[in-house]
Amino acid sequence: MVRKFLEKKKAISLRKQGKTYNEILDVVPVSKSTLSLWLRDVGLAKTQRQRLTAKKYAAQKRGGAKKRAIRIAEVKELNKQGQKDITSISDRELFLLGVALYWAEGTKRAGNRPGTMVDFANSDPAMVQLFVVWLKKCCGVLQEDIVMRLHLHISHKVREKSIKKVWSDAVDLPLKNFSTTLYKKHNPRTVRAKTGSDYIGLVSIRVKQSTRLNRRIMGWIYAIIAATNQ
Repeated sequence: MVRKFLEKKKAISLRKQGKTYNEILDVVPVSKSTLSLWLRDVGLAKTQRQRLTAKKYAAQKRGGAKKRAIRIAEVKELNKQGQKDITSISDRELFLLGVALYWAEGTKRAGNRPGTMVDFANSDPAMVQLFVVWLKKCCGVLQEDIVMRLHLHISHKVREKSIKKVWSDAVDLPLKNFSTTLYKKHNPRTVRAKTGSDYIGLVSIRVKQSTRLNRRIMGWIYAIIAATNQ
């Protein structure tokens, strides 16, 4: 009994110092349920509450950092596996990839309407680059017939020149292929993943005099639909 009394007294004293339950259990060898019973009426001063809050935040931060490290390692491993799964792309695979890209992100209008040009837009430079490669290799489009247009929020107008350079390098098209920038003047309510210096807007790719090519692409899309429904 004396031992339990001393242990309880010690536990209460440590708690009033702002120690956590785990810290107290390292010193007082009792069950957590017993400790909770002893300390349920023990109040903490403001400084002790602040200490516990700070320790809890620090523990959460360490836990978050550990989870982030695990996630990054997992992503790296999956990326390596992906590179093993896909070592090259055949001309046929590139052709189908390009058709699927246009099906997802390209302008699709009724085939009987005049002036239906090939028009593709995306904010991912890698995807736009793949589409441009597809246009050149699979559709025989000349580089000088590809027109880029930057869609940029007005708040980033001062960065227009540098952003165009980023896109030009990423897509492997010269700056002279850019047409007049289209500025967005609305106040967006959606939260963008990329802001500040990471924001590079969106680029549309249009092919000059490409109504016939647009209709051919639509034919390829219909063929894929028919093939998958067989």
